Amino acid sequence: RECSLGQNVNVSNHVIVGDYCKIQNNVSLYEGVELEAGVFCGPSCVFTNDLTPRARYPKGRENYRKTLIKEGASIGANATIVCGHTVGRFAMVAAGAVVTKDVPDVALVAGVPARVIGEVDERGNISV
Repeated sequence: RECSLGQNVNVSNHVIVGDYCKIQNNVSLYEGVELEAGVFCGPSCVFTNDLTPRARYPKGRENYRKTLIKEGASIGANATIVCGHTVGRFAMVAAGAVVTKDVPDVALVAGVPARVIGEVDERGNISV
């Protein structure tokens, strides 16, 4: 309900998108991704669902790893969320970051790999 999807957005089968999400241009939500309510996905952010993909030997959906983006979280432009992880409530992933482990609630993460550099409140106010 009341979601906004930009240009060139792909939502695959068995993906869950909560109410009030905003998914910017060039985002693909692959099977195994769940967005809770109020999630923001910045332009060209990336989600994966297979840690060891092979074109010739697909493992099938039963082997996809789930990715959960909790309520109110924001994923910055060109960030990558490696499958099998959770981004906490109201957390913020900086542009270009690569998330390789779970992100706590209200954490601000940045870098490659992403690490906690501060906190952010529900409105997006940052404290470092």
